[in-house]
Amino acid sequence: MANTTASHTGDGTAPLVAQHATKAGELRLDQIQLIGIAGKPGEMTALFRMTKGDIMRVSEGDESPIGSIHEISDAGVVVTRSNGNSIFIPPIPVG
Repeated sequence: MANTTASHTGDGTAPLVAQHATKAGELRLDQIQLIGIAGKPGEMTALFRMTKGDIMRVSEGDESPIGSIHEISDAGVVVTRSNGNSIFIPPIPVG
């Protein structure tokens, strides 16, 4: 028998997805947060959640509002800023 609670009709977030995707307090909403890293070495991109809630996608070499994207790897993202480098560590994988 199929699990009907996992079905989705296209009019919002499925209850099962919302239950597992929403955790209070996981992100500091008042700070820039690294959401995730994707891609193969040399072609990786990173997603950041900005303080106003918008999402920014960057690649190595990009100039962005947070600085120049120096390096993206599985270990994190190195951003060159006017006052030095900042390192953003990726979130802990789930699953």
